Amino acid sequence: MEEIVRLHASSGTTGKPIVVAYTQADLDVWSEVMVRSFVACGLHRGDVIQNAYGYGLFTGGLGAHYGIEALGATVILSAAATPSAS
Repeated sequence: MEEIVRLHASSGTTGKPIVVAYTQADLDVWSEVMVRSFVACGLHRGDVIQNAYGYGLFTGGLGAHYGIEALGATVILSAAATPSAS
């Protein structure tokens, strides 16, 4: 647990709860992969990007968010914070 910087609990795709542990290196790679994806889609530093992925139990919303920030773009958060709110 010494290298773990984030624990994220998800409901899991099948409904079975999953807990994921991330190191800083994991988050850095995730951000870089998302930056590459956004650049491949034609997005650039200075763009304004709406992130409609959930920030609750779905971990993908955080990956997209950090990728947008790493790209140098502005993030508009527009998803519900919890599954019950959507």
